[in-house]
Amino acid sequence: MEHTTSEIRLCVRKYNADSDLQINIVPERTAFLLVDCDESSAEKHVIENGICSALSIARESGMKIVYLFNAIYGVGGPNDVTTKIHGLDALENSWKPLIPKFNPSIQPLDDEAVIPKSHKDGFNGTVLDYYLKTWNIDTLITVGFHLKSCLFHTCIGARHHNYRVVMLRDCTNSSEFPDTIDDHNPEGGWLRFIFLRIYETDIGYTSTSYDLKRALLNDEGR
Repeated sequence: MEHTTSEIRLCVRKYNADSDLQINIVPERTAFLLVDCDESSAEKHVIENGICSALSIARESGMKIVYLFNAIYGVGGPNDVTTKIHGLDALENSWKPLIPKFNPSIQPLDDEAVIPKSHKDGFNGTVLDYYLKTWNIDTLITVGFHLKSCLFHTCIGARHHNYRVVMLRDCTNSSEFPDTIDDHNPEGGWLRFIFLRIYETDIGYTSTSYDLKRALLNDEGR
């Protein structure tokens, strides 16, 4: 059931900021953005262990829910650079589905937007910015895939379109390569460490699904 609340206090992380930093989130002006969470791109354990619960919390709080997915027409003709990067030689070999399929635990509801994209940045060439502005959205909470690719670039796009953006760290993948994994690294590997450091320095805040849930529970307990 949708809870809807006027404002919640969310614990966030920002580089060189107070370790107890919190920001005010107004659900009515916040969108929960799922980037490439359809089954062609998502990692199942991240969906079921993080994104599913975060989505439920966002819905309960009254946030606008928006899905982005890679559209099949994002791969063009024989000179399309995306086609070449992924080693595809024809449109029919694309991994991108005509209609996205989602894990049942995060299936979009009938009134939730599902927007196709053809670039890593979900704002590039899509109606996303227009759609968000029609709902007076000024803050985005983002989850999805992948940390070093579409999720990261979409967060940059959000920043460039003047949205305050919060990425949930436990609602994306590690994105590590075999030679960047490091158990002694606080993020589990150097690639994730660097991408989060860049993000938390220049793009926005990060938080977790646990902190989002705690923020809503604290609001309910007032």
